[in-house]
Amino acid sequence: MSTPLKMELLIDGKKQTFTESFIPAGRILDALDLIETDNSDRKLRDVFEERVSFLAKVFTNPLVTTEAIWNGFNAIDFDDRTFAIICKVAGVNPKKLQMATTPE
Repeated sequence: MSTPLKMELLIDGKKQTFTESFIPAGRILDALDLIETDNSDRKLRDVFEERVSFLAKVFTNPLVTTEAIWNGFNAIDFDDRTFAIICKVAGVNPKKLQMATTPE
């Protein structure tokens, strides 16, 4: 059995951990699309909005909404944390991706 996907959000001033033990395999393709658009010339705002929308669809708990995600993540590590969760859905190691896309 695989390890459940986890996401921690600050909701009403309290940290809450949301878990998802089943994610349809079709979400892998959506995650890969998001990963590929991270390296494009698109506006970061659009990329981040797509990430939040994706995460709201992956987590089935009704408390996990786009608004809860925007308000529940710390801006300081938003990029790294959302990217890591999306990579986990895709079955991709984010550290290897970052090394492959880092200019020499």
